[in-house]
Amino acid sequence: MTELGTRPMVLWDTLKLSAQPLRGRSDILVVAQVEVRDSGQKRADEYRINFEINRHHGLVSYDTEVLVSAVGADGPRWRYSGRRDLVVAVKDRFLKTQLYSHVAGQLGWVPATSA
Repeated sequence: MTELGTRPMVLWDTLKLSAQPLRGRSDILVVAQVEVRDSGQKRADEYRINFEINRHHGLVSYDTEVLVSAVGADGPRWRYSGRRDLVVAVKDRFLKTQLYSHVAGQLGWVPATSA
C-alpha cells in the first residue's frame, strides 16, 4: 500500500488490457496488467487487476495482485494487493479506450462502433 500523499507512477506503455461482456449481469469484466513504480523505488512492480464495471453502478468489484518472487518457489507468484488507487487509475484509462467502446457497444450501453 502506498503512503498517503505519494502517487504511484503507472508505466502506461506496459498496460495490457482485455475485456469481455458479462451478459447475464450486463457488466464488463476487465483484466489488466501494468507495471507501477512508487516514489523511491528503483524498479517497477507488476500488477494484475481484475475489475467489473456496471453501466448503472460503476465499479462493482475488483481484485488487485502483485507479482512477487517467492524464495524456494518454482517461480514468481501473484499475491493479493489492496491497491484501490491502481484500480481507479486503470478503470479511468480503460473508459477512454476503443476496447471499452467495443464491449459497451456489445452490451448496448453506447451505439456500436464499426471496426
